[in-house]
Amino acid sequence: MKEIGNLKVLVIDDETYVANTLVWILEAAGIEATAEHDGPSALKRIESFAADVVICDVIMPGMNGVETCEMILEKYPCHILLWSGQAATNELVRDAWKRGLSWEFLAKPIEPEELLTRLASLGHNGAPEAHEIASRGSSK
Repeated sequence: MKEIGNLKVLVIDDETYVANTLVWILEAAGIEATAEHDGPSALKRIESFAADVVICDVIMPGMNGVETCEMILEKYPCHILLWSGQAATNELVRDAWKRGLSWEFLAKPIEPEELLTRLASLGHNGAPEAHEIASRGSSK
């Protein structure tokens, strides 16, 4: 199991204040984190920042979060946490799940303690433990 302080997290959110605040919270917990504010910038950043976890907003202008994370996973194995506070997210996430992309979903706003608990529950290199996958699958 990878310690929370050894995780590297890429935050992707078009709301600069939200992304930067989340990075600040993660860094305060000892996690190496960086933010990007759109899909294309995140795709460039992941080339030099080997993230264990990507926390990505779903609804963004241009390339949405689902498209961004699909492209990230084509080249870089990491754990995906999608998040959003918009109702339009449901259809995008449901379509992703139908295509076999069973990523975790977080609702905005999220309490820092809840996010840190989620990150602490991740296994080595951001991959969820087998029992965590099984329990998530049975709740959907």
